[in-house]
Amino acid sequence: MTAALIIYLIVLVLIAIRSARKVKDIPDFFVARKGASARMVAGSLVATILGGSAVIGAIDSGMKLGGAASWFMLTGALGLFALIPFAGRAYSHGKYTLPDLVENLYGKGPRFVASLVIPVAWTGIVAAQIIAAAKLLMTFTPMEYTTAAVVSAAVFTGYTLAGGQLSILRTDFFQACLIIAGLLLIAGFALINGAGDAGVLPAKDLPFPFNAGFSPFDLFLLILTYGTTYTAGPDIFSRVFCAKDTATAKKGIAIAACVLIPVAFVIGILALFGTSLGDVQGARITAIANAVLPPALVPLVALALLSVVLSSADTTLLSSSVILCGLFRTGASPKEARDPHTAAGLANKTLLKARVIILLNGIVALLLALVFTDIIGTLLLALTVYAGAFTVPILWGLAGLRSRPASVAAGIILGGALALAGKLCPPLPGSIGSHTGDILTIAAFIVNGICLAAGRLRRKSA
Repeated sequence: MTAALIIYLIVLVLIAIRSARKVKDIPDFFVARKGASARMVAGSLVATILGGSAVIGAIDSGMKLGGAASWFMLTGALGLFALIPFAGRAYSHGKYTLPDLVENLYGKGPRFVASLVIPVAWTGIVAAQIIAAAKLLMTFTPMEYTTAAVVSAAVFTGYTLAGGQLSILRTDFFQACLIIAGLLLIAGFALINGAGDAGVLPAKDLPFPFNAGFSPFDLFLLILTYGTTYTAGPDIFSRVFCAKDTATAKKGIAIAACVLIPVAFVIGILALFGTSLGDVQGARITAIANAVLPPALVPLVALALLSVVLSSADTTLLSSSVILCGLFRTGASPKEARDPHTAAGLANKTLLKARVIILLNGIVALLLALVFTDIIGTLLLALTVYAGAFTVPILWGLAGLRSRPASVAAGIILGGALALAGKLCPPLPGSIGSHTGDILTIAAFIVNGICLAAGRLRRKSA
């Protein structure tokens, strides 16, 4: 396994070097020249969504959720389907990042707030990817958690530094196919293994759709804080902005959503099977693979899982870093653009600035991953803060409604703060007190909507 891992890392380095040579300017690095096909958009969406923190975290949650772990990907598919009606307006109003879209909808003030808040939340997502990759390496190698986390962060941060969006789009489709094939392979052997032992898949105890560990109210909260990020999330929009036109973007989104549905149930099967293994070290999916696969297939599946973690990690890291770059000047003035030497020099400086920000962002995410080791907890914390702050304003604007910039900024700040409080607040005594966090999370969306409605700008009648 160690030899295979070394070869794999060498291949990644070679791909990164090749991609770096093709990056000439900011459009190359940020949105791959806006030339992606529907297949490339769909593949990149699937690879990003099926990144380690989603798949590995969902299967790790099987001890509590059982078959209901399928809801993670099902709510993701629901969120993508909900995005399709808004995709045209989002594509036409966006440039490189979600804050670009926010500025075109509401102005520079809300854009500035978005450029500060989103990277904070998304650095938590990057940390979740590092945790996932480290748990994979722990399972298949002798590495301790700290070493595995440092190695994982170094690999995907370096890869992102070199190639940017061009390399990500070119590899994501292949990596999406790898993870789906790997999940199907593991699930197939798990079902064969479980067929002879009725206790291996305890569907009666933790069935889909609901069970003692997952109620309809939990589903509502999951849709609110997780599913909506697939309708209005930075990573999703970064894929949309790479498409060559609106029709291509919509087709890619629809394909990705349809792929997620069967994959969701495969994840549910693996989550159920994993409950039979008791306590395991590292990621539960790799423990399942070790238990059911022939030894010759285990390294291949391990590399497939690791490649998808890295694929999702580099996309998330790039999205967060590009947003931070937006806080600084990233283009030439009209006068500078007329001078080829000045414009070229400025482009090189901007690329260098972007790469420095990516490096610093990766280091911060690594430090978070060394402190927090719960994948789903870290993932949902970051996504909840983001959803509470941005879902309502983005969908409000894409629906054609407008509000005063001050009201939008207030909604983002208050919604994000309430959502963060909801995740961090400990349960209080009493039946209602035990749901304090849930109440604060729901309040984040309500308060956000009230701020937007209070500052709504009416269209002047003719």
